[in-house]
Amino acid sequence: MDGVSVTAGRERAPVASMTPVQMLDGKEMNVLPVAQLGDVLKMFAGLVIRDYGGVGGMKTVSMRGFGAQHTAVAYDGISVSDCQTGQIDISKFSLEQLDRVSLGSGDADEIFLPARLSSSASLISLHTPRPSFTAQQPIHLDFHLTAGSFGLWNPSLKMENRIAKKKNSDRPFISSSLNINYLQSKGNYPFLIFYGGAGDSVSRERRANSDVRSVTVEENLFFDFSAQSNLQLKLYYYWSHRGLPGAVIFYNTHSAQRLKDENIFAQAHYENRFNAQWAYQLNAKFNFARQQYYDPDYLNDAGFLDNHYLQREWYVSNTVLYKPHRILSLSLSNDLIYGNMSANLHEFCYPSRFQMLTALSLRVDTRFVDIRAGLLHTGVANGVKQGRAADNLSRFSPSAGLSVKPLLSEEFYVRAFYKNIFRLPSFNDLYYMEVGNRDLKPEDTHQINVGLAYAKDFQRGKVEFSCTVDGYYNRVKNKIVAIPSKNLFVWSMLNFGKVDIGGLDVGSFVKWQIIKQLSVSISGSYTLQYAVDVTHPESKTYRHQIPYTPLHSGSAALVFVTPWVEVSYTVVAAGKRYALQQNVPANELPPYADHSIALGKDFNVRDKVVLGGKIELLNLADRHYEIVRWYPMQGRSFRVGLHLRW
Repeated sequence: MDGVSVTAGRERAPVASMTPVQMLDGKEMNVLPVAQLGDVLKMFAGLVIRDYGGVGGMKTVSMRGFGAQHTAVAYDGISVSDCQTGQIDISKFSLEQLDRVSLGSGDADEIFLPARLSSSASLISLHTPRPSFTAQQPIHLDFHLTAGSFGLWNPSLKMENRIAKKKNSDRPFISSSLNINYLQSKGNYPFLIFYGGAGDSVSRERRANSDVRSVTVEENLFFDFSAQSNLQLKLYYYWSHRGLPGAVIFYNTHSAQRLKDENIFAQAHYENRFNAQWAYQLNAKFNFARQQYYDPDYLNDAGFLDNHYLQREWYVSNTVLYKPHRILSLSLSNDLIYGNMSANLHEFCYPSRFQMLTALSLRVDTRFVDIRAGLLHTGVANGVKQGRAADNLSRFSPSAGLSVKPLLSEEFYVRAFYKNIFRLPSFNDLYYMEVGNRDLKPEDTHQINVGLAYAKDFQRGKVEFSCTVDGYYNRVKNKIVAIPSKNLFVWSMLNFGKVDIGGLDVGSFVKWQIIKQLSVSISGSYTLQYAVDVTHPESKTYRHQIPYTPLHSGSAALVFVTPWVEVSYTVVAAGKRYALQQNVPANELPPYADHSIALGKDFNVRDKVVLGGKIELLNLADRHYEIVRWYPMQGRSFRVGLHLRW
């Protein structure tokens, strides 16, 4: 059996970008000890993940001190949405379907994009691979099976098919990709409870109601009409049934709440570059989501709670790119979005929202300087079937970016960007029972970033090096928070908060190609983030660090590739955080470091057949810690994976 060479180590960051961009590709994710999208994103600088523990625990992300609602997720260039909460649960995405994950702050350098992708403070982009074939092999099969601690069982199958090919060419005219993924886990991992104020008594318990079962089915169709024109169609289905492990408060480990999710969407992306001057793209999507929340212990007359929620969204986007000169590009994009929601709640208002986003962008790209400017207009019309709807909205949001290359002979760049954007209140913020407030204003943000980026190859390309350093200042106004309104038992959503955020993100990457199939690479990221409440100078929380935001955090990865085995090691660490607004010892969460290791290798067992295996040991030190207070994370565990590619 011959070994298959894998290029590993974090992909070099795009140093010429005006805004910080971090990415991992599919080959790298296969080598590292990562199994979920959240594991990948923990390697990125500036990102904080709210992880409620376990395989099935909800995971949301926030970037550079902004809330989760300010971080958008795009799947193959089209936004993923949740009008109910405004935040995306990234645990729903499987890595087997992805060949690249990237994270960007501000606006992307590329201006040939839908307007909606400019309507958030930061963007996580997920990309599925486009199939490629040879004349002798018009079909590819890829089977993965992963098993692990606490009842983890995760088989998946991917099938790629060349349906039709171009004349006198092996290039496909029509191709397809089918992905099926099943995941189940008992999630009954052990954790520690510390008793007493001194924490000198310890009890070892097992996590309850943390099981999950999920199914993901995704079909992609690719039409390559010409080198300039293509169409991609995607049909996606997701189903899950999971327990919601409760907070471990006063030594109570019981939890019985259940959550069922079902999501189906269909989307299309068409692009045509007519000539060197004109290009056009069309994006369209329909999204349907159903959720059931069941609590058998709820204290009401019925003795239980059984809530059902439905979301529907229709989306269409038209974008035109005009390039009158080789250094000058102009883009105009118009997006129309209509979404509504229904539920079986008493006196539910059945909200709806229509949005029209229009983005005008300009880019000047020369050998020395790259300049981008954009103006986004957002128009919003809110509606309800019962009661009063939230106010309508019309607002402009400017942005600008700059990248300067002082020396043509060196890959050294000075970059900066500014962006003003806001996030709309979600349906829950506006209308949820007594807590919602229909008079909420959007949460307004300002971002300023200044950075340096450098990349260089040494020893005729055998050694690669890159480094990025970015300092930033963000301000959040009209922050939407829940505070007591009438008394301590009646809370309401209000525009009450202001937050100042200053920080530093550092990223580095080094790779040494010793010989053809022997290499070592080291990558790392560090974040210094000072995010403080500046709402009221007389408040007890004035200039206190906002909850769940560590002052120091970082990650590192070491990858060693040989002809016999690939070894990778990762560490993710965070300093102390606070669970509530007041920075007092009672609210403090201690720092942690999570170490993991993986060994794997692919082998050619016969012509065009590849067999591979991977062993992962996670949280090597068996460190018991919490990212969200009273939601213990998983201790030491293992995963074993096999895959067969044909």
